[in-house]
Amino acid sequence: MKPAFFTGLLMAFLGAALAVASLVWLPHCGGEQVMKCVWMVRATAGVGFMIMLGGIIMQFVSAHWAAGLQTANILNGILVVLLATVLIGPCPNPMMGCHATTQGALIVFGVIIALIAAADLWRLSRRG
Repeated sequence: MKPAFFTGLLMAFLGAALAVASLVWLPHCGGEQVMKCVWMVRATAGVGFMIMLGGIIMQFVSAHWAAGLQTANILNGILVVLLATVLIGPCPNPMMGCHATTQGALIVFGVIIALIAAADLWRLSRRG
């Protein structure tokens, strides 16, 4: 069995959950005028798909390649946090659902992904 098989499954699941949550479950402003939060959830869904793809690839590669993919997942988790806060962010109205719920959920997703990837990177680096 490959050294990152189970963590690859976990990262694939987290990436898919981030993408589906961004596009389906998390509230964002709809209507005739496209708001900032729509671009925020689309961008985080794209990052979620990249994390999912990295998790799938991680199941079939050696420890060195898996460590490289986990480094990318750390950066992707940080990117999710940055997209939800400073790069795009939610709508400016704090009463909107995207500001109250979606931003916090995306920050939590990004931090969890980055922490799990960092822990697995440490584990994989010790394998030599």
